[in-house]
Amino acid sequence: MKWERRNKTKTTGPEPIPGQMPVDYLKLVEETLTQALEPGLAEIKKTHQESYFKAHGAIYADEILLAITLSHGPNQIAATTVYSSADYNPNQEVPALTDVLAACLDSIGTVFGFYLDPASPEKVAQIAHQSLGALEEAPFEWTPTEIENTHKISVFVKLDKSNPTLDALADEWLKKNDPHYQEQLEKKENRNLTEAEEFLDERLQAIKNAKSGTSSGGGPITH
Repeated sequence: MKWERRNKTKTTGPEPIPGQMPVDYLKLVEETLTQALEPGLAEIKKTHQESYFKAHGAIYADEILLAITLSHGPNQIAATTVYSSADYNPNQEVPALTDVLAACLDSIGTVFGFYLDPASPEKVAQIAHQSLGALEEAPFEWTPTEIENTHKISVFVKLDKSNPTLDALADEWLKKNDPHYQEQLEKKENRNLTEAEEFLDERLQAIKNAKSGTSSGGGPITH
């Protein structure tokens, strides 16, 4: 899954590769949300019988990202994905990773709960609609939530109509059937690696020059 991070990388070079959340944990997230929003899910299944939740997650050195997609089945392109993001410091014991994840899940549950309201069929119809414009009061950009949690963790949410599961299947198909796709992917990865190596070499040379009191004559490094 391609993540659009809230905490943008501030260094030159390729985007850091995140740690993946355990599959068992993601399944637990899906089961938890399904149980919590069972009445609303039953309502949307009246028109979209195969609707279900699918979870994805990533752990960066400074950020936790959790995304849950409301999919309407393998033959349906339409889907709604809610993302949550929270700052994370692995060197701090409090809040623990489990606390941050719980806060992210609660925030996503609140967004889905707003639309999957059995008492408001019009909201259920909005989230089932293919168009993003059909959704009212939706957080289309990273938006802070007001959910209270034990450690006062700040969580941001965002919503779109992407379908990560279908995107992954499309990428897999292209890798197997389009040789040019794999070639372009490898070129991009090599380009990112080259840029990272050039940046590192430049930094090391600057440090050597500073220690020796010399200048490269190229002006200040502005990265």
